[in-house]
Amino acid sequence: MAKFQIGDKVKFLNQIGGGVVTKVTDDFVFVQDDTGFDMPMQPNELIRMADMSGAGKLFNDNSVSELPKASKQEELTKKMAAKPLEPEDEIRQLRNQVANLKDQVAKLKHQLENLQKQNATKLNDNILLQHLVAPGEAEVDLHISMLHESPDTLSAHETFEVQMRYFRVCMNHAVLNKMKRVVFIHGVGKGILKDEIVKELKQYDNIHFFDAPMAKYGVGATEVYFNFK
Repeated sequence: MAKFQIGDKVKFLNQIGGGVVTKVTDDFVFVQDDTGFDMPMQPNELIRMADMSGAGKLFNDNSVSELPKASKQEELTKKMAAKPLEPEDEIRQLRNQVANLKDQVAKLKHQLENLQKQNATKLNDNILLQHLVAPGEAEVDLHISMLHESPDTLSAHETFEVQMRYFRVCMNHAVLNKMKRVVFIHGVGKGILKDEIVKELKQYDNIHFFDAPMAKYGVGATEVYFNFK
């Protein structure tokens, strides 16, 4: 399998198009297409232009003078390729890109779920047991005074990191232990903690979340319901 590097020019194997590699991770190669969008691709879905024969080698050759003279048929083909796409062809190309992105998003979500489960299984105890208010239901107070022995010694950023770390651990255990409902009491403040919690909750499948009832929790809590099949 070819190892890709940032700056490699690549083509897509299963669809029209290609681009330049902008980032490489263990699982994905991010390719920036001609629209400027970075697309996460599997390595086996790409071919580096330098690995191709014929046109691929010419694509990577910086010396124009060494290129063979094109025949009239080749010149005609280039002129036709340079013409703007017909609306139907452009729509088809965009649909292919959307379909590919949906597939990559699904793969990334599956990978995220697996990592969350692995992380939860590494912890010996179900941390939500100390927050249970009913079978399958918990209330977690994320105020820093409830999570740290010396909250006054923490900076604002450190406080935020402690709160978010505890939130993530609780969510991992909620998924692993198939909880029904968890309420996170985050307070109001500047809204930074709530905004980040909402942002991360949107990455989960099979959950619904709302502002918790004001009569019971005020305006500083988010209620999460889990829908396990």
